[in-house]
Amino acid sequence: MTDATMLDRTRPPAPGPLRPFTFPRVQRRTLDNGLEVVVAENHAFPIATLDLVLPSGGLGEPEERGGMASLTAGLLESGAGGRDATQMAEAVDELGLALETGISWDTTLAGFTALTSRLEAGMRILADMVIRPAFPRHEVERIRDERLAAVAQRRADPSTLADELNTWYSFPAGHPFGRRLGGMPATLATLTREDVAGYHATHYLPAGAWLCAAGDVTLDGVSALAERYFAGWTGAPAPAREPQTQPRFGETTIILADRPGSVQSEVRVGHLGIPRTSRDYFAVSVMNAILGGLFSSRLNLNLRERLGYTYGVSSAFGMRKLPGTFTVSAAIQSEGTAHSVSEVLRDMRLLQDELVSDAELSDARSYLAGTFPLALQTTDGLAGKLSSLAVYGLPDDYYDSYRDRLMAVTADEVREAARRHLMPDRAAVVVVGDAGELRGGLEALDIGPVQVVDPAEVLG
Repeated sequence: MTDATMLDRTRPPAPGPLRPFTFPRVQRRTLDNGLEVVVAENHAFPIATLDLVLPSGGLGEPEERGGMASLTAGLLESGAGGRDATQMAEAVDELGLALETGISWDTTLAGFTALTSRLEAGMRILADMVIRPAFPRHEVERIRDERLAAVAQRRADPSTLADELNTWYSFPAGHPFGRRLGGMPATLATLTREDVAGYHATHYLPAGAWLCAAGDVTLDGVSALAERYFAGWTGAPAPAREPQTQPRFGETTIILADRPGSVQSEVRVGHLGIPRTSRDYFAVSVMNAILGGLFSSRLNLNLRERLGYTYGVSSAFGMRKLPGTFTVSAAIQSEGTAHSVSEVLRDMRLLQDELVSDAELSDARSYLAGTFPLALQTTDGLAGKLSSLAVYGLPDDYYDSYRDRLMAVTADEVREAARRHLMPDRAAVVVVGDAGELRGGLEALDIGPVQVVDPAEVLG
């Protein structure tokens, strides 16, 4: 009998040992203007990513100008350093640059990936974008109007509407995190070129910012380019706001947005999450993988495989400097909606009450540790990890022990993380679907009040 015929094909093979992995050495240097250069070398290929990360994002804008930070970042490629938008696009295309701009609540990013031979030319364009953007009035108005139209289009989609409502109800009324990072229609519609230029002048400043470079580069080489092309750029932005963040509800509350005739409902179970620097980060990561972060998670095996209510359900923690979000997401058959909500909350409570099995724990840890290096196969992914080190003040050797710390998480730590950071009794349960069909079943759950809302009135 051969080895092949002796294989047990009724069960999947056990995971193999983790492959060796070493995070590149992190090197730093602070320039005279306060810009910190952070470098991780990888000379396997002649390519590199340079990301300029500013310590100002959505929290840097006043509430009455919500969306200003995002609009400013979105306009950086619309002309800079004497080039108009067409000339910028032609220069970028000629150099083969992959430009990237964007914001989070904590930061603004502008960067590019290029062949090493094109780094200096790319740095020149990057410096123009960040220091000398033109912000043509017609481009400001065009992109602003496009974003307003996109908001209306997204709200016509039940999935994205549920996401927006979930964010709104996961935070206290009036908290900036409760709104869209890209701005709400009422504030977006008022934004002008003067607003964008003013935000740029007060927030696009070097002190406290980071230039994260990864790939076929050296600290000396990147620092020399930065000193050359960011010469004369000075100043420091004002510290970002730190709004007090606490759960919105004292009891689980169901928010029902009516879509008459819907044959399925979009369900979100959400509440306040944790900051990225939480001491429970690794335990929470493993706990979430077991709950809804993997295809073989408890939620997916329950609602998809056992009950057949959905094609898929997932859970995730969105982390930032301040506590972010925790969200369970699924599209559910209308007739299974109430039961699904009950099952999600039950699975959350079970993680708080019982120890996870050895098999679940092993699978979750192995998956997270095994897939971690995949995010570092590109220079862009590596630069992103450097940004995380910088923005969240993590030690330079943080990723050296990252996989070991995941593999060391215990069943007791998973249960304690669930007890501290899951809130099945204080969650916002958002349901977008046919209220006439769903309301009775949701009320019969007796888990908390049911509010039928008009999204247009709630979100504006």
